[in-house]
Amino acid sequence: MFPLGRGLDINLSDVKDQLLQTIQKFLPQYEASLGIAGGGCKAFYALGIGRKLREWGVRFTEVSGVSAGAAMALAMLSETEDETVEYFEEITKRNSSNFHFSNLLRGERTFPHEEMYRRGIRFGMRFDKILSSGAKVYIHTVRAYPKENSLQNKFRLARLISETGRAFLLDDRDRNEGIASNRMGEIIKKWNMEEVVFTERDFSNPDNIEQFILNSSSIPPIVDFQSVNNEYYLDGGLTNNLLLEKFQTNAKIIGIYYEPATIVGKDPDLLKRSFLIKPSRPLPITSFDYTNPKGVRDTYELGKEDAESLKDEIIDYLKKDFNSLIPL
Repeated sequence: MFPLGRGLDINLSDVKDQLLQTIQKFLPQYEASLGIAGGGCKAFYALGIGRKLREWGVRFTEVSGVSAGAAMALAMLSETEDETVEYFEEITKRNSSNFHFSNLLRGERTFPHEEMYRRGIRFGMRFDKILSSGAKVYIHTVRAYPKENSLQNKFRLARLISETGRAFLLDDRDRNEGIASNRMGEIIKKWNMEEVVFTERDFSNPDNIEQFILNSSSIPPIVDFQSVNNEYYLDGGLTNNLLLEKFQTNAKIIGIYYEPATIVGKDPDLLKRSFLIKPSRPLPITSFDYTNPKGVRDTYELGKEDAESLKDEIIDYLKKDFNSLIPL
């Protein structure tokens, strides 16, 4: 707040937003479908890119997100990128550890991530803006139906989590070596699971959007195994951490991810017609470090910095005729 006297004060944040809106009216408008990979705190990188895209007059007609990528996509539609980063910086400053051993002795939650994550989602979400944006939204997760009540048994739940985690890690190891593998596919069949995509048509209030994001982000024990109406959910990144396949066939696609393994095994033609962005250098934060406010800020700023370095290429891509993007 900047004081002018006689009760006249200027809120610099409001002035900045009004100036940005005025500038955008005179900027050329581009349309894009934006896909954001999951990655916990790494997804703040994507948020920084999204902030710059909006500044340049890019309108998101479709967005997809997996896990934290879904939270960032909706923060972009809510136009709260800067506020979301500032808020998460503040709550990570107050969190001293990623594992609270003393809580274990009291029978309380030992990982602080889920509660902090929920607070961040609630703070950054503007339900009315998400709906008024007109964007199609795709939030990817994996759902398990109880099979003969097997998931009611905690031992079997533990087995499901263990087997799923092992299959994912082995698949991820192979993808990092450029090898496409599908152990997760076998786990999905064995445990009666299926891939599910929630869309804007499922949105009825902020609470159920929050739950969709948590469903997509379920990584026990950091984020609890989500259970809704006797259905169970696991992180969408187990099967597809960058959901580009749902976008319209004539879409200009911008995909943001953080590790090469994310795109191994994807349709080569889809990748060729998409504009893919990954960090220009190692990110200054790990996925689940909720004690590192500087890492959160620096990751966001690197996203903005990388976007600026790619601005001409991104705008040229968005200007192209769609037919020139379709591989022969």
